[in-house]
Amino acid sequence: MSKTTHEESEISVNLSSEHTLLVTDNSGTRKMKLIADQYTIGREADNTVCLNSDFVSRYHAVLRKVHHRDRLDTYRIIDGSALSKLSKNGIVLNATRKISSHDLQDGDIVTFAPEVHILYLAPKLT
Repeated sequence: MSKTTHEESEISVNLSSEHTLLVTDNSGTRKMKLIADQYTIGREADNTVCLNSDFVSRYHAVLRKVHHRDRLDTYRIIDGSALSKLSKNGIVLNATRKISSHDLQDGDIVTFAPEVHILYLAPKLT
């Protein structure tokens, strides 16, 4: 029997009711459901989102859940460590502008280094 593998493409549709990241780095692409209130992103192994690239800072960014009373929760990406130390190379939103903080929208791509990025997929209401 042959084993079939399925890899996520860069263009993906989130049919889930959960926030989702497609993480791409030197190790490939992986899908990650977001449920916690905060994630740390960087190349050190103790980050909750560990990125495999020498161009990524050890503690590159923080992803924080933003609670809203009148709509679904969202996530905000913030450049730098949880202790507010900025990353060396910054973060770029949708390949157009460097940002320090941004409330993610469905389909946003945050780039950390060459060929290292996350694609954010917002939950779909059923």
